Amino acid sequence: MKTIAGRLLRELERELPTTILNTYKEQLDLYYRVLNQKRTDSDKIYSLYKPFTACIAKGKAHKQYEFGTKIGIITTSKRLIITAVKSFTGNPHNSKTIEPLLDQMQSNLNYVPQEVIYDRGGKGVKQIGSTRISTPDYRPLKRDTEYQKRSKRKKFRRRAAIEPVIGHLKTDFRMNQNYLWGENSPQINAFLAATGWNLKKMMKQLKEEFKNLVLYIYELIFLKINTFQS
Repeated sequence: MKTIAGRLLRELERELPTTILNTYKEQLDLYYRVLNQKRTDSDKIYSLYKPFTACIAKGKAHKQYEFGTKIGIITTSKRLIITAVKSFTGNPHNSKTIEPLLDQMQSNLNYVPQEVIYDRGGKGVKQIGSTRISTPDYRPLKRDTEYQKRSKRKKFRRRAAIEPVIGHLKTDFRMNQNYLWGENSPQINAFLAATGWNLKKMMKQLKEEFKNLVLYIYELIFLKINTFQS
């Protein structure tokens, strides 16, 4: 297949005029890059349809690699509201994805949290601006008191709540597969998935508030009826 594809590309370069070749220069360079890449090369092309697709090592036994785009999200601790979501080109280290997310929060919400709870993948960064980055240690510090150990354990256990959020975004909000076109499509798809998640959380809260309002009105009416009868 590589031999046939190479012959077709060279024939196109011989037969087509210069104006048309200049028009499709970007596509031809992409095809030559695919033909010339080796197994051990980095930043390889895995998809002609979406050249920005990257190979992401998961480190899991059932799925060692995934092909797609890395997405980073930040949620609140209590209600799990998504406050920042961003796609990244290539496969950057997890510690390099925190600062762009904080910049997005600053530009959109004009707010930066005092502390971000992250998993062990974010080790290496302790402070970004005024935000403290907390990651779990393999062993508790000797200088920590029992209260500090319990507090840290509680925070890092709460951080694990973001994993089901990621699963729901993939399965229920169409972030598992990007059906959009263009280099910015992963970011747009991530924005749409996060918007759907936040709208669902908002509708659930409005439903609870409306339910409480109806119950409150019903209690007032019932109280007035009893007062009138007595």
